[in-house]
Formats: sequence, C-alpha cells, structure tokens
Amino acid sequence: MSDHGDHPDHAARWEMRPRTRATDEGAPVAADVLLDELSRIERRVDAVIAQGRDAFLEGSESYDRATVAVLRLAALFEEEKRFSEFLSVVTTEERRGITTTRNIAAHRGYGAMNAEVFWRTVTELLPDLLTRIRATTRT
Repeated sequence: MSDHGDHPDHAARWEMRPRTRATDEGAPVAADVLLDELSRIERRVDAVIAQGRDAFLEGSESYDRATVAVLRLAALFEEEKRFSEFLSVVTTEERRGITTTRNIAAHRGYGAMNAEVFWRTVTELLPDLLTRIRATTRT
C-alpha cells in the first residue's frame, strides 16, 4: 500500500479555496425550483398532519418529517437573491420563527424543542405560509 501523503494531489485536495458561484446561465427558472421545493415541503407537512398529534414524538418519523420541512423552508431564505420576489409575502416575524426553529433543530437538538409549539408551527402556520408563497409564483 502506498502512503496517501505520497500522492501529489493529496495536499491540494484539502486546501482551503474560495467557494465558486454558480452562474444563472442555464439554471432552471427560480419559480419552477421554488414550486418543486414547496411541493416537497408540503408532502412532509401533509404526512405529519395525517399521522396526527399522538404520533408526533421526538424521534418519530412524523417529528423527523416536520424537522426536514422546516430545514428545507429555512434554506429557501438563504437564497435571498434567487427567491426574494416570491418570499416577500413572509413577514419578518415569520422568518425569525422559521430560522429560530431551524437553528434549534440543527444545533441544539430535539431536547430543546417544545413539541407542542413545534406541532402547531408545522400543522397550523406552515400550511398557510406555503400557500401564500405558492400564490406568488402565479402572478
């Protein structure tokens, strides 16, 4: 066996480099990308609602789906330039709530999450929010 350090590209492989930016040329239309993502999020939210509150426990499939729905929704706000015209219907307070929920799930874990508040957020607030965002793609 050869030592990986002997390979000339080994050191360069882990070298820090600036992130390259994708160009808009040839990229899918933002509204189409957004609609696809909204559909994925909505399927997760619908499944959570269908399984009911009793199934919504930390570590359950339902809870995990809700977490992914929030993570994916929050990721849309990270692409502000691409989706800003569609996300303008989301209030500052709603954005903060989504971002805070995402941060708790991603960084502090489920133990820090209030399950009842999380349930209400996913089953009551997200469906309305997703409907409002979807409506912006039709204008």
